[in-house]
Amino acid sequence: MRNIVPILLFTVIAVFSCKQANKQAGTKPEEQTYFPVNAYIESQLHKIDSLQLPVTRYFTSEGHGDTTLLSTAECRKLAAPFLEQDISDPALKNHYVENSFADQSIPSVSFTYQTKDSSLPLKRVDIVLKPDPVNADKVKSVYMEKLFQQGDSMVNEKLFWKNDHYFQVIRFKQVAKNQPVLSQLKVVWDPTE
Repeated sequence: MRNIVPILLFTVIAVFSCKQANKQAGTKPEEQTYFPVNAYIESQLHKIDSLQLPVTRYFTSEGHGDTTLLSTAECRKLAAPFLEQDISDPALKNHYVENSFADQSIPSVSFTYQTKDSSLPLKRVDIVLKPDPVNADKVKSVYMEKLFQQGDSMVNEKLFWKNDHYFQVIRFKQVAKNQPVLSQLKVVWDPTE
């Protein structure tokens, strides 16, 4: 009986301590800090502008292609789909759920933000970072999925941004029950691409 009392007392203290630690460790959704995707895209556009990098636009739709040199202002305009919604905005933040995954085999850290709110056009955002224990982690890529109504058309967009190289927008646009029209836009400012 004497041996049971200390064990019982220890168990009660341990359980109470764990509950207190869980209460302190929990964060409310409005306190979470989401990755500042829009600020990152803006910094990339600022870099293109300040370095005056040559920018090339590759566009393909319905089997036809076009290649054009762009000004930095035109590049910024074509990058607008990446900046239309800001998941770190307090008005939108509560509609997205963050998941993260550290992959030591690559090495990379992925953040995924998803919504179940069908009224929001931005459905998913994936950010892949290259961890660096000495310097700040570096963004490798950003991927976004959008689905929205535009007039009488349903638009499905897949957006991809490769750090310091290019961005790409693949768009499926479908009017009523017609076949979807596929277009692909790629804007490159790294001459090695």
